[in-house]
Amino acid sequence: MKRILIALAALASLADGAEAKRAQCTVFERHDRSQRFMAFEVDDSTYPYVFKINGVDEGASQRKLIDIPLYDETQGRIETWYLGRVERSVDRQRSIYRLHFGEMALDTRQVDDRSNYSLYMDWENGTAGWLDEGMAFNLYNTVEEKPQLVVWPATCKRLD
Repeated sequence: MKRILIALAALASLADGAEAKRAQCTVFERHDRSQRFMAFEVDDSTYPYVFKINGVDEGASQRKLIDIPLYDETQGRIETWYLGRVERSVDRQRSIYRLHFGEMALDTRQVDDRSNYSLYMDWENGTAGWLDEGMAFNLYNTVEEKPQLVVWPATCKRLD
């Protein structure tokens, strides 16, 4: 009986690890923590993984904070800021999302990636970090070895 209970506990922990992970996150300005840079929701089970983005517009419109949609080629407009694509990888308990933002290029009708960011979600410890690839590069795996040097802290609240 004891072995059956241990086996059931092990299966339950494996199933729990396989469930979708969701969070609501906020990234503040690096030099002025009273200013929000970006807010969004993360759903680890559904592409593009990052939803309901509200963030700083890189000059594409008059408004400072805007809702940033995932780019749809059939509805793309010039001078509008989009999330072009998201790449996801997993490293143990951490999910890493690489987000590509930009405007639609007139000649190709694809998003011209101008701003690239990486979000490091540590699901087990409930922490997150945000890397602005335009300001810092992940040379010599610095993000993995010493994330506090180059990654801004993000606050995330688990929704699952």
